Amino acid sequence: MLLALSLGTVVFASIVIMYACDPFEEASDYLGRNLPPGVQGATINAIASSLPELLTTTFLLFAFRDVDGFSGGVATCAGSAVFNAVIIPALCIIAVTFKGVKQSDGSYKTVEFMELDKFTILRDGFFFVLAELALIYFLGSSTLTWWMGGALMGIYVLYFGVLLWQMKNHDAEDEEDEEDEDDEDDDEEAPSVIRALLTFQFNHLFFGGRNYTTASAWTVLAAAVAVLSVACYGLSWAVVAASEALEVPLYFTTVILAAAATSVPDTVISVRDAMDGDYDDAVANAVGSNIFDICVALGLPLLAYGLIYGDVNVASEMGDGADVQILRWGLLATTAVVLAILLVGKRIGKGKAVMLFALYFGWLGFVAWRALFLPGV
Repeated sequence: MLLALSLGTVVFASIVIMYACDPFEEASDYLGRNLPPGVQGATINAIASSLPELLTTTFLLFAFRDVDGFSGGVATCAGSAVFNAVIIPALCIIAVTFKGVKQSDGSYKTVEFMELDKFTILRDGFFFVLAELALIYFLGSSTLTWWMGGALMGIYVLYFGVLLWQMKNHDAEDEEDEEDEDDEDDDEEAPSVIRALLTFQFNHLFFGGRNYTTASAWTVLAAAVAVLSVACYGLSWAVVAASEALEVPLYFTTVILAAAATSVPDTVISVRDAMDGDYDDAVANAVGSNIFDICVALGLPLLAYGLIYGDVNVASEMGDGADVQILRWGLLATTAVVLAILLVGKRIGKGKAVMLFALYFGWLGFVAWRALFLPGV
């Protein structure tokens, strides 16, 4: 009964997260409308789609700290990072090769492959690996302190600084023209009040669907965060309950269930960008989300927890440390393989999508074997 309830809660929370991230994305898109390609995906879209990881990790660490909450937070971010790096690019490839890329007349034209800006991959890949190496070093200690969370936050600040530098050196005139064209295509039939309420379309509920202003965008953002917070708290409870029902470590239920649930917004945003022809933003969102997950979704709660409650004892939270070793080295190895797949050759087609899917299911199989069948876990 507990397992069924927890799994049902995971599904419900995933649906709420998926819909609640839409108004967050719309409002954040407006606030970041002048950012150049690749930068918006790595910042605005990445933060919008990674907010569930931050909220879930915070709840697991603060509300469920007596039941390995920190290991659950690490597993959520690590599992989400693997999902983002592997599954999202694969789904983007499948979407554009089978469904197609949206044309100016609204129709879709299939393509054989995606072409990415190598600079965007190298930029985001460098900071992702840097964040992973920092996390690996910190998790090798018996305790985690507040300054380690601050150091992870510092890496994201550095990454954001590089993005700002790139933005200042970008000619935004063409981008503004594209923005004008996009605004012309945004005329859609207004939803009913019931539909807007069920799908969290706060702009229609609060402002009658009028064009965004800075004030209305921030209002919608606040409402979306409130809904996401409730959903992520429910998700946190569900993975803890599933762990107890299955009698497995918390990291197992979070690395699979919570990671997949919190990655739904990343997937939707990236696939949508790919089908709009914004390949760089699609991949930058996935990798940029991973940087945010490690540096902010883990770093910020750890910083706050350390300042409020003190150090986190990794040994007591994670047993003999074998599980966290799997997560940290598995994440690094997966990142290296994914970057190699994306960087080798100019084209990313169906063959590479198959490789990415195989890599992910291999990862899931290993984690499941480690948690369910290996003695002593």
